[in-house]
Amino acid sequence: MRHRDQTIRQRATVIAMTVTGIVAVLAYIGLLALIQYQVARSLATDLTFTARQIAALTRAGQLTNPVITGGHELVQVQNDHGQVVAATKSVSGLPALHARRPPDGGRIEQRVCVDPRHCLIVVSQRVPGPGQALTIHAITPEPGLFPRPGLAVLLALGIPVSIGAGGVWRWWAAGRRLRPVEALRDELDAINVADLRRRVSLPPRRDEFYWLAMAVNATLDRLEAAVEQQRRLVSDVSHDLRSPIAGLRAELEVALLDPEGTDLREALARTLQNTERLQNIVTELLALARRDAGLPSRNGPVDLGDLAEREVRRVPRRITAKVITEPGVVVRANRLDISRVLTNLLDNAARHAESEVTVSVRRGNGEAVLELCNDGKQIAPADRERIFERFTRLPDARQRDPGGSGLGLAISREIANAHGGTLALGDCDKGACFVLTLPLLSELSP
Repeated sequence: MRHRDQTIRQRATVIAMTVTGIVAVLAYIGLLALIQYQVARSLATDLTFTARQIAALTRAGQLTNPVITGGHELVQVQNDHGQVVAATKSVSGLPALHARRPPDGGRIEQRVCVDPRHCLIVVSQRVPGPGQALTIHAITPEPGLFPRPGLAVLLALGIPVSIGAGGVWRWWAAGRRLRPVEALRDELDAINVADLRRRVSLPPRRDEFYWLAMAVNATLDRLEAAVEQQRRLVSDVSHDLRSPIAGLRAELEVALLDPEGTDLREALARTLQNTERLQNIVTELLALARRDAGLPSRNGPVDLGDLAEREVRRVPRRITAKVITEPGVVVRANRLDISRVLTNLLDNAARHAESEVTVSVRRGNGEAVLELCNDGKQIAPADRERIFERFTRLPDARQRDPGGSGLGLAISREIANAHGGTLALGDCDKGACFVLTLPLLSELSP
């Protein structure tokens, strides 16, 4: 199985087995080294005891050839000329051992290699005598890598056993630790679009899985809100499109049933009016879809006062707005988006104003502030936020403009928020006053 196809549980088990194997091998090597050291120390102790025994016999004049010892140690006794004067039977007749000579009455432990593959542990003791001084070499072969083969094999069997135990433990521990994830997955599988109100259960402990479940529930909250918004959008669009389509159908059916008695100009005018309403709704929906899709927009320096004057002059309205601007109020924004906001606000103000619409642009608290006020009816406090919801139209708005879509203010607020600003209904003594704030270009510059 490829690494990227392994589950977390499998990867954790493989890693645990690998680490356990490395630790077990290192521990095995360490134990072998410790056993080898202990055996060498034990042999050196035995050699020291043998050297002391032979030294005592030499001092008493009871040294024999061959030398007799109580163990399996090899002994070679040399004079100052390096000649073997006595030895145990097993090394009798062998050349003299080339080893360092200790000082008179002294004793040393040394390692002597006969060849690269054969080394000896030697305890040498020098015994002064009346005739000549003698050097006693107690000799034993140096222990190999496995001085105790049975124990080494037993310890080696512990390596696969520890690897297997580590893998089993890690598999069980990982499964137990990942149990909240499996429960989360099962609960998510049970959630569908038909019932988005369900949420996943929170683990009892406040660990990473707890915060993961919290994030999943937060995502489900946003998903439920988005789906509900889409459902309302479809419902509202269907409702708003039904009227102009029904009007078009009725006009066309009447014209077909009685072509001679139909005033063609009047019928075409009514058809055009319904078509314009359809066009307005579709245009607003396209703008709304573009914003919901998060399509990038090109931002650049925009003189807010100059743009407001251009928008007022560009489209003649029932009431021409009066523009009061402070020079040099520049923001970084998408010119078309801000133009759409101004158009929506101006159209809304012209529909509801009695005789006056005022647009003012100024600086305030590091922001560009645009206020667009009309002297029409005031909006009730309970409706001040509702008018910014999609497809929300107050009764007065439906009466004044039956062809509206109810999307203009919602889109305008979304554009303002996307530019780091705000759009709200401000306080005024008469009519309605919309306040648009955007960050100044100087405040955005590094």
